[in-house]
Amino acid sequence: MNQKEFLNIIHAFRRRLDAAGFLKRLVFALAVGGGVGILLQAVSFITPVYYVNVYSGIAVVLAVAAAAIVSLFKRSSMEHTALVMDGYGFKERFVTAYEHLEKEDAIYVLQRRDAMEQLRVHRDKIRIPLMPDWKRTALAVLLLAVMIVLAFVPSPVRDQARDYHHIRQEAREKEEEIQEVLEELDKLEEQGQEALTPEQLAAMQEMMESLKSSMSEYRQVSSADALQAAGEKLDYKYENMSGLLSDLAQSVQNGASVSAMSAESMQAMADKLKEMSGNTSAGQNDLASGQGQNGQNGSNNGQGNGNSGQNGQGNGGSGQNGQGNGQGGQNGSNGQGSGQNGQNGNTNGDGTGPGRGTGTANNAHDYVSIPNDIADSGNLTGNAVDHYNSEYYRAQNGLSWEGEHVSYEAVIGSYEQNAYEGIASGRYPSGMEDVIKEYFASFN
Repeated sequence: MNQKEFLNIIHAFRRRLDAAGFLKRLVFALAVGGGVGILLQAVSFITPVYYVNVYSGIAVVLAVAAAAIVSLFKRSSMEHTALVMDGYGFKERFVTAYEHLEKEDAIYVLQRRDAMEQLRVHRDKIRIPLMPDWKRTALAVLLLAVMIVLAFVPSPVRDQARDYHHIRQEAREKEEEIQEVLEELDKLEEQGQEALTPEQLAAMQEMMESLKSSMSEYRQVSSADALQAAGEKLDYKYENMSGLLSDLAQSVQNGASVSAMSAESMQAMADKLKEMSGNTSAGQNDLASGQGQNGQNGSNNGQGNGNSGQNGQGNGGSGQNGQGNGQGGQNGSNGQGSGQNGQNGNTNGDGTGPGRGTGTANNAHDYVSIPNDIADSGNLTGNAVDHYNSEYYRAQNGLSWEGEHVSYEAVIGSYEQNAYEGIASGRYPSGMEDVIKEYFASFN
């Protein structure tokens, strides 16, 4: 055996030794990564973590990468490999021969010859194990399996994390949409510097500030209700801005300083905002026909048709946190209804014809207010004194809730005053001021 063959054999064992070291570190890294993944999965059952599976995968990948990097920097040297080979009963023959490979003294030549002869005859005794201990391998596989199983276990907290992620994703999309609208409005403002009056430019600036307020609100959205409320306000702003831009476009066309490009751009932007205003909130009021629709603003209309009897009554449908009652007239006269509604909406009821009317609505009904006062009409019959004994009169969990019938004209002033005080003190979300003012203005 010559020196080149001797070195090639040591190189071969060196590669095997490096591979065995990497596999050993890899198994350890997989066990660590699996343990970290299990810990992350357990945390996701307590705290909402949407990307828990991604984080678990990253933990495993980082552990494997660390094992590869460590193995790269801790590769075995030729001397170490020769020493490992000597450990199989060769009493440091190989490491000594390798260290004195270039020396030609008689004693070193004889020593190398003896080492090479022993390696050629007894090479099969050197069996460096490639795979790590099976117990460590089994532990790593078990930890990874547990981590994978936990990744598919359902949990309410994980559902919450998924819902929150979708909400935030939609909110970010809205933020990007608003940013695009702001950029377009900014361009329109630059184009209209000469064609618009200072008041009109101030109105454009107010639009932009209002949209910035909506963007700030979307950044703070953390629930479906908050997302819906922000969408309702943004839709209202879009629709309001669409009308204002249409007016500005008409004003530019009719003004002394005519800018066809500015007018067309404003009208195009107005049409775009008009179309965008229906993306989130689709609720509409149909007061003329009395047909109820429950939209994002909680509006609802009830309708009752009388069919028999002297006194007709029709109960209108209830909107969001709202109530509606309609009463038919006497002897076939037309009845009219009045309603109270909850958030940003109204309820209207009407009844026609003699007799008792029926009300329809597609929404869950709220409690109906039962008048407490005793009517003095001679047309009413019954034991009014003993009405407290009725099982329905105080049925909080049943058909009705005890209350007092008061017309909205008697209380609207108080509600309006409280609303304006709330606006002044900043109790309401940003951007709702105009909605509240318009709502109370509709009563006037």
